[in-house]
Amino acid sequence: MMRTQLPGTALRRALTPALTALTTLAVLTGCGLMGPSTYDTDETAIEADSGEEFTLSVPSNASLGERWYVAEPKPAARVVRAAGEDQENSGSEADGASGGSQLFRFKAVGRGSTTIRLIHCPVHACIDQGDDSATASPPPPAGSTAAPASSRPTYHTYTVTVK
Repeated sequence: MMRTQLPGTALRRALTPALTALTTLAVLTGCGLMGPSTYDTDETAIEADSGEEFTLSVPSNASLGERWYVAEPKPAARVVRAAGEDQENSGSEADGASGGSQLFRFKAVGRGSTTIRLIHCPVHACIDQGDDSATASPPPPAGSTAAPASSRPTYHTYTVTVK
């Protein structure tokens, strides 16, 4: 007796493994098992779901005395909360290694929109206010030589929308 297949049966058999893989990937991503999203300085618009964690990664060279801080005004606590900070050094685990990144972790906690302003402080360009906060140093007095642009503090702003 000859067995006949329905036209869609072969197609279903061929697509089932691919659909299973895609479904698994979607579930893992949705559950956050793939890890938090990381945003570099060129990615300033961030969308997150409530409960999602994300990281801001900025270039930092501790050996040159530079540091980044979350600047005033702080992000709206009803939308995002700080979840920690780390330093990644490229090429070496030693403190003060050249190059690397400073990482700011946040957790989206409620619907809305807010901004996160980071201030980049080359050595002696900011006044440390404690509690991981800093402000730009006052400008040099009149008549003095202004600091080169590379040694002045700069700000970087991210806009975060939590759905």
